Amino acid sequence: MTCDGRLWNGDGPTRFAVRAALWLGLATGCMQLTGCAQPATRPSAQSEPTAARDSDLEQRLRELQQAEALYLSGRFKEAQAAYEQLTAKYPSNGDLWFRLGNTLMKQGRYDEAAGALQTSIGLDPGNGRAALNLALSRLAQAQSAADAARGHLAAGTPEHQQADAIDRRLRSILSNPSGGDPPR
Repeated sequence: MTCDGRLWNGDGPTRFAVRAALWLGLATGCMQLTGCAQPATRPSAQSEPTAARDSDLEQRLRELQQAEALYLSGRFKEAQAAYEQLTAKYPSNGDLWFRLGNTLMKQGRYDEAAGALQTSIGLDPGNGRAALNLALSRLAQAQSAADAARGHLAAGTPEHQQADAIDRRLRSILSNPSGGDPPR
């Protein structure tokens, strides 16, 4: 399946700004998970030593950076395993589920990707990128079903022609999801 990579992984002219915003959001989420974002009125006797909290946060950020590096280098199976570990540790982090969904989409595992993206949306209903990628994964599922139908229908039948037409439309949409002129 071809798809405009900008929709899946943030490539393009705004990549740095998007990545920086994502890292900041993830760092904030990690800080909230570790208790770093607790109100200043929290009694110091109950708080962990600052060095231990900082070390824990650094470890979590390293794990995230490793998963991201695997994804960006095209090592999607390894990135998937890393994101699965992160979602197991932090199941309420919608951005991690989003990243897992994207990793699964890159592998053509659209059913699993749809599940991860749906979880991301459930945790963060305002995540438009997750909603868009969920739509793309559903379209890819439809294309796969149309391909299977074509393989099982007799050539020249109205049903086979209908499956061909659906397949052509879906390929057109998935190769150019922005709806503009096809890329040159």
